[in-house]
Amino acid sequence: MHWTTPAPAPAGPLTASPSLATAYHQDLDDIAPTRYGRWGHDGAEALEGALGALDGGLSVVFNSGMAAISAVLMSLLKPGQVFVVGGDTYYETQQIADQLRERGVHIRVLTDVATQLADAVEGARLVLLESPTNPLMGIHDLRECARLVHDAGALLAVDNSVSSPLGQRPLDLGADLVITSDAKIVGGHNDIILGHVTIRDPELDSTLRNWRHLHGTIPSAFDSWLTQRSIGSLEMRVERQSANAAALTHLLADREEVTHLRWPGWQEDPGYAVASRQMLRGGGLLAFQLPGRAHLHRFLRASRLIIPATSYGGLQTMANDIATWPHIKVPPGYVRISCGCETTTDLTDDVLHALDAAL
Repeated sequence: MHWTTPAPAPAGPLTASPSLATAYHQDLDDIAPTRYGRWGHDGAEALEGALGALDGGLSVVFNSGMAAISAVLMSLLKPGQVFVVGGDTYYETQQIADQLRERGVHIRVLTDVATQLADAVEGARLVLLESPTNPLMGIHDLRECARLVHDAGALLAVDNSVSSPLGQRPLDLGADLVITSDAKIVGGHNDIILGHVTIRDPELDSTLRNWRHLHGTIPSAFDSWLTQRSIGSLEMRVERQSANAAALTHLLADREEVTHLRWPGWQEDPGYAVASRQMLRGGGLLAFQLPGRAHLHRFLRASRLIIPATSYGGLQTMANDIATWPHIKVPPGYVRISCGCETTTDLTDDVLHALDAAL
């Protein structure tokens, strides 16, 4: 699981610079293909090579994670076909499913993937699951899901945004498509909106590229360059984030006011047995319950290092008050924390102080 940079030119620059050209000289002798920035550019192609190496397939980059999901759903599903989606997938993915329903696609939403998938996948064209789920950190057995989906003649897509390619490789577990929002862990600096899909089937690769070509969802050269720059520190960031999440989980597990603690790398987690078989790392996200919203807000205000903010996967530790999200029904006081890259002892000391101050 590695990627390599292009061979440097003799005495050339150590780091690549983004090429911002969108128009290209036309070759009147018809030796070279005609190019245009919306069709493809060097920055996107270089990034696709890196992401494809990490995921273990052929990557197609898009200008957001939702553009990547839209490309998969809109290009593969036709009126009259069946789309199966986990009810715990990202809520905007489910909003796209609602739009597809209005266009004649039959939608089956699973409230319990483990017990419902075998029946729901009958006659389906595509299944989309997320594991670990965002924000509740549920785990699905992706290898078993892939077996059921393929036995029914359908395709399995997995949203891998919570894990990133360094936390989990769904293609190796049997998935046909893996979708990642690179604004999160891969980008890692809260300064990029970008996504990608990785596949191994050349026909699916061509379908997605044609969709992107026609619908104009290729990322800019600059965003492609920023993302490839970020991949250089991806392993170090994921290692530190996972270590911080492990340390916080063990701290929180001993607190009486903390309940419903979830982190895939924790042996007491309900999904640990499956996660330990299919995940490479526990990752930087965890979730738990505090005794009410006022208690949670006292905790967050007392912390010096946790930033109440949307998104996850960045250098700073961030937290979401999940009960304020209208589409998720959880008790007040439920929180998702995205561990950053702070020194582990600094973060645990800060969280311990904030927990005590919130009592």
